Amino acid sequence: MKNYLLMAVVQKGEGERVMKAMRESGAKGGTICFARGTASSSILSVLGLGESMKEVIMSLLGEDDLESVLSSCISTRSKKGVAFIMDANMSEDKAMNNEWQLIEVIVEKGYSEDVMAHARKAGASGGTIVNAHGTASEEDAKFFGISIVPEKEILMIVAESDVAEKVVDAIREMECLKKKGMGILFTIPVRNFVSLG
Repeated sequence: MKNYLLMAVVQKGEGERVMKAMRESGAKGGTICFARGTASSSILSVLGLGESMKEVIMSLLGEDDLESVLSSCISTRSKKGVAFIMDANMSEDKAMNNEWQLIEVIVEKGYSEDVMAHARKAGASGGTIVNAHGTASEEDAKFFGISIVPEKEILMIVAESDVAEKVVDAIREMECLKKKGMGILFTIPVRNFVSLG
């Protein structure tokens, strides 16, 4: 079965509402990160956009749920935002045709440094950690009737394809990540990679 990564960028405060609609349409879960928009002032004056706080929703979907979840995301009528889908499959043909891979590891808060240490031993030169939080579900623990949403960290590593395979294998072997619900790992072929600075 093919897998896809749905990413939606919405105004701050809209993420939970959009994710709820996505869950009702078949998404198993997702991660919400905080970001900021950087539209230029000319666009700002025309569209009313500009540098503002955003939420980025990421959800890994199977082929069967893709259309219904994307439709629910669109139908939430978020004030401003975008949604797009990326192929999250890693076939050998694609790996050989792409020189670089993006490895994304979403784990419980506090585990990303350990994951990065294992990735470095396997040949990764570095990565970026983004703070995020999971999305509430019926099974989540509650405190005074309020869902306790787990804090997450997203580790993003860009590596050459041959190194990426070794890094993924090293992370997969970590004992702490073998427990159910501890995290998710996926890779995406990178079309262009440019080192800035």
